[in-house]
Amino acid sequence: MRQWRLKPFLFCSLVLSNILFLIVITVAIYFSVSYYFTKQISEARLQGLHSNQLQLIERLKDIEGTALTISTHQTMKAVLEENGGIDLYEYIVIQRNVNEWLSTFTFIKPFISSVQIFTDQYVQYQRIGPAGKNTILPLAKLPVTLSLFDKVDAIWIPAHRDGMLENNENPVLTYILKIYNRKGGTAGFVAINLDESSLTRLLFSENTLSSPTNRSLLLLDAGNQVMSRMSAQVNSQRMDSFQAYTAALASDAGFKPVELDGNKYLMIFTSQSQEKWRIVEFLESDELYRDVNKIRNIVLLIGGIVLLCVLPVASYLASRMIRPVPLLLKGFQKIENGNFDANVEQYFIVEFNKLITGFNYMTGRLKTMLEELEQKNRLKHDLELMVLQSQINPHFLYNTLDMINWAAAVKGNTEVSFMAARLAKLFRISLSGGSTFIPLKDELEHARLYAQIQQTRLADRFVYNEHIDSSFKQYYVPKIILQPFIENAIIHGFSGLQEGQKAEVSVSAERIDENRFQIVIADNGVGLKQSRDESERRKTSSLYVSGSGDTELKT
Repeated sequence: MRQWRLKPFLFCSLVLSNILFLIVITVAIYFSVSYYFTKQISEARLQGLHSNQLQLIERLKDIEGTALTISTHQTMKAVLEENGGIDLYEYIVIQRNVNEWLSTFTFIKPFISSVQIFTDQYVQYQRIGPAGKNTILPLAKLPVTLSLFDKVDAIWIPAHRDGMLENNENPVLTYILKIYNRKGGTAGFVAINLDESSLTRLLFSENTLSSPTNRSLLLLDAGNQVMSRMSAQVNSQRMDSFQAYTAALASDAGFKPVELDGNKYLMIFTSQSQEKWRIVEFLESDELYRDVNKIRNIVLLIGGIVLLCVLPVASYLASRMIRPVPLLLKGFQKIENGNFDANVEQYFIVEFNKLITGFNYMTGRLKTMLEELEQKNRLKHDLELMVLQSQINPHFLYNTLDMINWAAAVKGNTEVSFMAARLAKLFRISLSGGSTFIPLKDELEHARLYAQIQQTRLADRFVYNEHIDSSFKQYYVPKIILQPFIENAIIHGFSGLQEGQKAEVSVSAERIDENRFQIVIADNGVGLKQSRDESERRKTSSLYVSGSGDTELKT
């Protein structure tokens, strides 16, 4: 695992967390503002589009009403009556009268580019006259096929160039209405060409609701077919590309973000009216979200300033928060070097304060334990010296007792020689080379020597007996366990002994089970001043010893 230093780690964590927070806040603000801004703009634009839709429908209804008026007028009925016998002069008169009559409509309604009558009643004369001046044209020049009128009486043709007029590049929308004769057959068609630029002027006039300068509109029919393209500044090629997004529109109004050639647009569309007309508007996102982008840039600027302020603050906080850590590390280094006076001052953070308290307590305990250990080592050293001295002193005592023994023997003082020899041997068994356990036979000999010394002092008033089977003498017992009982019996048990009565102490051994046996020290002394039964019980002391070779004092 890669290791980090605490201060750089805290500094990087604080800076990265602030950067992440800034990014999250910026993204959240940008998208939330964008969403609500888009929603507000879309709702406002939908209201404007609905007003534009009503204006367009009114204009289109005006065209349809004009076509109906023309088709039912008496002049039109007279023109379309079967006149097979007219001559060229009569045809020219009819053509002139029709032109003058139809020109009144284009004069009154300047948004009408031209009005044309299509019929085969005058097919033999319709090639005569200047091109583009005739308003009565043969059915062969009808801009659509006749089969389209099998089920309908009128149709709208999407914006196109009027081929009947020379030097006219302005697109027109054409409304064609079927005209019936008296027999119910088709007498002809009236076609009214609506200047598409007039629709643009209608929707982009100064009186229209304020809207972006790059506004682009599409007029759709009931089948979502583009009938007209109206734009303030967008070229026709891009308008053609917009048509790809209108084919699958739902019937309800709404808005949708789209992307075209790397540019983003907001598409807003109205619902289909009863007349099945609707408007789709495309707004460039760059201009639409210009204010939102300003807000985003302001947030980023503020975030950058905050981030620059965060750097020194993060550095200060990182240093401030970990201030006790270097002190604790220095304290551990002092402990490693043997200096246990490394106390750290308290800190305002609770966790660090507990850690410092524990460190100071640890250093104090280590110092105390080292002092105790040093004192114990000194005591151990002193004890070792004392042991050496105690080993030296008994040897000196042995040698002195041996000298007394030989001196008394030379001078014939057998009693002194006997006492010195017994006492020297008694000391040797007591020391036993420092061993804690000795064989029972050595312990019996030690008790026997003590008893012999006491017999010498008490003459014939003290009797010592042993009743120990030889099988018990091989087991090890704690040394000097018999002599204190014998000494206690002599000092306390025989203090009230009557004259002429002998003091008697006996040592015996009895087996309890396969693994244990007991040593019994009994005397005939006075015992304690209690009841007789208690006195009898107190007069006998028992030692329970295991018989497995590892001797254990039971009671």
